Amino acid sequence: MKTILTVWHTSGKGKTSTIREFADLLNITFPNRKIIIQEPSPFNPTGDIRYIIEINGKIIAIESQGDPSSGLKRRLDEINSFNPDIIICASRTRGSTVSDIDSFAATNSFQQIWTSTYQTDTNQQQVNKLKAQHMLELLQNQNLL
Repeated sequence: MKTILTVWHTSGKGKTSTIREFADLLNITFPNRKIIIQEPSPFNPTGDIRYIIEINGKIIAIESQGDPSSGLKRRLDEINSFNPDIIICASRTRGSTVSDIDSFAATNSFQQIWTSTYQTDTNQQQVNKLKAQHMLELLQNQNLL
């Protein structure tokens, strides 16, 4: 089943960092992946990414830009041209990004999974890595990846 997994939270709560950790984890876990798009290439240590890969015949698309007025609807439509099985994206907790994802999922028959980042006063990078691991386990346990 086509799935869109959205990491949502308010501004500055680690959505992009968590998604970047997820992309890094896919690279480690699946070294034989086929890279379709990697932007920027190579990934910078910070900033948003678009990453589309094929793993075991499934297309996984990652889009970390999820701010309001960022063109998320257009970017999801562009990603959809690659016929992804799984999309990982970022969203704020309300407003246009939420409605863009809801509309995209309904129009294109994607099931939705919504999750937030973990928050801590210390070791944020460590908990972002843990969240990425949990996202991967979720997709694997649901037989989506």
